[in-house]
Amino acid sequence: MGEGGEDDAALVKLMEVATLCTVPMALKAAIRLKVMDILAQQGAHDGGQHFLSAAQIARHLDPPIPATSSLPTAIASLDRILRLLAGHGLLASSLSLDDPLGLPSNSYALNSTSRFLVHSPNGSFAPYVSLIQDPIMMQCFYDLHEAVLDTTSSPFSKIHGTKCFSYTQLDPRFDDVFNKGMVGHTKLFMHSFLRTYHGFGDVNSLVDVGGGSGICLGMITSQHPHIEGINFDQRHVITSALEYPGVEHVGGDMFESIPKGDAIFMKWILHDWSDAHCLKILENCYRALPDKGKVIIVDVLLPDGVETSPEVRVGYHTDLLMLAFNEGGKERTARELERLAQAAGFTSMKSICKVDINVVIELYKN
Repeated sequence: MGEGGEDDAALVKLMEVATLCTVPMALKAAIRLKVMDILAQQGAHDGGQHFLSAAQIARHLDPPIPATSSLPTAIASLDRILRLLAGHGLLASSLSLDDPLGLPSNSYALNSTSRFLVHSPNGSFAPYVSLIQDPIMMQCFYDLHEAVLDTTSSPFSKIHGTKCFSYTQLDPRFDDVFNKGMVGHTKLFMHSFLRTYHGFGDVNSLVDVGGGSGICLGMITSQHPHIEGINFDQRHVITSALEYPGVEHVGGDMFESIPKGDAIFMKWILHDWSDAHCLKILENCYRALPDKGKVIIVDVLLPDGVETSPEVRVGYHTDLLMLAFNEGGKERTARELERLAQAAGFTSMKSICKVDINVVIELYKN
């Protein structure tokens, strides 16, 4: 078998996939240990000359390594975690012979990827990693096969006894993890979105459907102060929404009606729902808009055929998240979304721009 190049490559691929769970788990461990924040605080960035060894990072851990633990063993364990992350391109690394015994040792720094995992007022991807790897979420994947064998509910509902969005009201710890994950990711995304999308110039009133705490509208109106924003979500969500200039919070049910506005904004909403639910949401959007009004959708659009690029694979990943967590939720192709839009009454659909893996889409009324 060792001389069979194709067989060896195939088995290596299978071994890599079978053990890929170690990558997000190692990343979660590094986030819990605040490794990326320590590297940022100590100025360890790729491109500079300052790299930190696991021993140097360990000195800054908070809380510190307890006295009951073996410090050399703890440092070695940390180094093994960081080595894996560096091997997957999530940290920069540098090899040196500065070890007192003359043995080679690694030191680490942030790179262009891990800098997004540093906690910052401008957003961080770290809380989203913690959300996706949370035990409440991960348990669903042990029963992913049930999405095939029993289509009456999602794996999440089977395991936790209620739907994902209802569960957050029952578990304050998970609700906090969920909200922090979405806010951290949203801040990062919206900075890129506002640099890329330029369709708000003729919008005077904008409704954010499923806007949560109102952070999206707050960032939009800060750059476009002429817009009157309506942050629309369930009443229990709105009660804890933040105050932003030019933003009014309105509670309600998007399956019943949606407040009127020149334009409607929906970020990562439709992929949570089945086609039947999405059709109802889009019909209510259509009724809420004036002639020439538009819906601005931010979601992943999958290709019609199978593709293997990293960007498309992430879309397949998020599609499986929807399969595990939400009844009927899925990422759609452009054809699938356009069919729903036309059924709701919209006359045309246009893909405007891309922001990371997401596509910004406009639906037009008349």
